[in-house]
Amino acid sequence: MSQFLKYVRYRCAVVAADDEQLDKLREFWAQYGKPLLLGLAVGLALLAGWFGWQTWQERQQTDAALAFHQIEQLSAAHQPQQAIEAARKLAADHSGTVYAALALLVGAHESMGQNDPAKAAIYLQKLIEQTKEPAIVALARLRLARVEWAQNKPDAALATLKTKPPASFAPLYEELAGDIEASQKHWSAARSAYERALAGPGADTAFIRIKLDNLPAQEKPPASAPSTEKSHS
Repeated sequence: MSQFLKYVRYRCAVVAADDEQLDKLREFWAQYGKPLLLGLAVGLALLAGWFGWQTWQERQQTDAALAFHQIEQLSAAHQPQQAIEAARKLAADHSGTVYAALALLVGAHESMGQNDPAKAAIYLQKLIEQTKEPAIVALARLRLARVEWAQNKPDAALATLKTKPPASFAPLYEELAGDIEASQKHWSAARSAYERALAGPGADTAFIRIKLDNLPAQEKPPASAPSTEKSHS
């Protein structure tokens, strides 16, 4: 009988302890339950939003890739006007992406093919403004300088080339600067530019050397006007 009483007391103690734990749990839930549920809901919403953003980004990349493929097909099919318009639309719809940058390059190329350097310059300037990739910006500046030179704006072209490019583009910048200076018969400036191009990494040394060797030895000073003063004895 004593063993039975001990067991009853033990069970009562266990039940009392369980009740105490249950009361503490109820108190905890009353105090913190709603904030916990709210935090869980916010966390799930953020997670769902992140996955949704990732999906949207992937869809945007896919759409931009397909649009650029269409531009390539139009260009290959010798449909420059359609290619130029498609490039403009892609750049507007997917601004800041690599496909937008490539589209603007194609649009500028096709515009030059249509003898429209003004439109080509607009595409390239927009590319320089919108793109952060140094290599693409350097390429755009190089092409913009060529366009400005074609527009008979040598000073603007040289100014465009003043921005220091990545090292791999430096010889191309200097060679083009030399070409522009030579076209203006600025032989000394052209020689200096060609020499800097030869010193750069990966330069087409043979071709640049030919240009350098074909420059006149020196610039001829302007002929002085004959003196009209009479000497006095």
